[in-house]
This record gives sequence, structure tokens and C-alpha cells, in this order.
Amino acid sequence: MTSFGYDILGFGVGGASTVILPTSTLINNLSNRSNVSTSSFLVNSGTLIIPADFWLWASSAGTPALIVDTPNATIENSGNIVGKGGDLSGGNAISITALGVTIINNSGAFIAGAGGRGSQGRNGSAGYGAGGGGQSGTPTLGAAGASGSGAGSGSGGGAGGGGGATTFTGTGSGGQGGYILPGLGGAGGSSNYGSGGAGGSAGNVGGNGTRGGNDAGGPLNSNGGGGGWGAAGGGNGIDSSGSAGGKGIESNSNSFTLTNNGTIYGSQS
Repeated sequence: MTSFGYDILGFGVGGASTVILPTSTLINNLSNRSNVSTSSFLVNSGTLIIPADFWLWASSAGTPALIVDTPNATIENSGNIVGKGGDLSGGNAISITALGVTIINNSGAFIAGAGGRGSQGRNGSAGYGAGGGGQSGTPTLGAAGASGSGAGSGSGGGAGGGGGATTFTGTGSGGQGGYILPGLGGAGGSSNYGSGGAGGSAGNVGGNGTRGGNDAGGPLNSNGGGGGWGAAGGGNGIDSSGSAGGKGIESNSNSFTLTNNGTIYGSQS
């Protein structure tokens, strides 16, 4: 049955409900919604369902895609819950501010903190992180970010964007992060400059952006690639790393129960 535009599947003791998260206007033909708080849909426990192929995204790096502020709520995710890539650190996917929360991440589903930006070198600019780093306005979900501009620009990534090349006069800008899960990282502006990190890289959660090398014209530092989902950006040849990746789940010191049969990029604490 339908109540106030939400799909209600049933009622439990004390009025607890099961709600399928409704979509906003489709983006790139994908169902989606941004910046959700569970208290807008659930009161006194209940279950919020994110359907398969649904994108729950954050509009800024400082705002998680999902805030769980309903005590004893259950989140059942079959879609994609993703943080936003920022100018520096990546944003968190989920923030828990209530007690007794349960999160079920189903097979094929993703919870992904955004990637951090790479370290900047002398000229040009570093790559941006996964989760739309470098993009403004309405995101293009399911697509790679745009490449940078100028000579030696970094390529856009499905996850982290590539760093732009650095020379004495170079102006190559970094590639943007994308919204593909797990996604590939964009190439750097030349073979000596940082490529973006991919999601699901072996041995890394999300994969870090590649560290940039020294400029051929002297002991200069170059631009690092943007981090893959939940991972830090690459260093610039002097700094060891770029900005931090976002958390998959930020608990804010609240204990929670997690059943994970899907993929989570970024820390869970």
C-alpha cells in the first residue's frame, strides 16, 4: 500500500514499517535520491530499503549520502550508497547517529566512501577522487568524470581521476572522479604523473591514486592521481599521499550490526 508517496510493505509492532526509498527525478535513466535522513521515512525503528540499481548520493563532501538517525532502524541496501568526492578529502557514504542500528548490504550492492584528491605539484593540478570529485551540480551517475583541460591534462576516471602533468610552464589540470562502481582510474597527464585509483584494486580497499614522479626538468614534484572509492589520493613525488578517502560507514561511536554480502569501500568506524 502507499502512504505519503512511500511504498509501505508492512507494519510491525509499535507501528514499525518497511519503506522502499522513493526516487527523485531520474539521472542518466537511473533511480536515485540525495542526502537522506532515515527520520524522514522511519519513526521508532523500521526498515529502509534501497532497491537494486538505485543510487543514494551526497551533494557535498561534508554531507553523507545517508544519515541513520532513527533508533533501532534497519537499512537494507541492494543498490549504491556513495559519498561525494571533494576538493580535498572524500565524503562519507553513511553516518550513524542513533542507537541499535542494523545495516544489511546485499550481494551486488555497494557502500562507498568517496576518494580523496591527489597532492598537487608545482604546476597544473592533481586528480580528483571517486564520487564525482571536481564535478559540480547534478552528477552524471554511472559515468566517468570529465578529463582535465590544458597540455598534459589528466584523464577522467570511472573512480579516481588522473593527475595533470607538471612542467615549468605546464598547465595541465587533473581529471574528475566518476560514478562507476567499482570503476577504473583515469590516466595521468604523462607516464610520469599520477593515475587515478580504481575501486576494487587487489590489496587495497578502493585503491590509492598513483604517486606522481619528479619533473624531468628538475627536482620538482608532480601531481598525484585521485583516490578510488574510499581511498586516499596519490602523492606528488614528495608528499607520501594525497587527501584522505571517505568512510563507508561513520559510526560516530555508536555500535551497530553489519551483515555484508556486497562491497564496502572505506573504513567502518
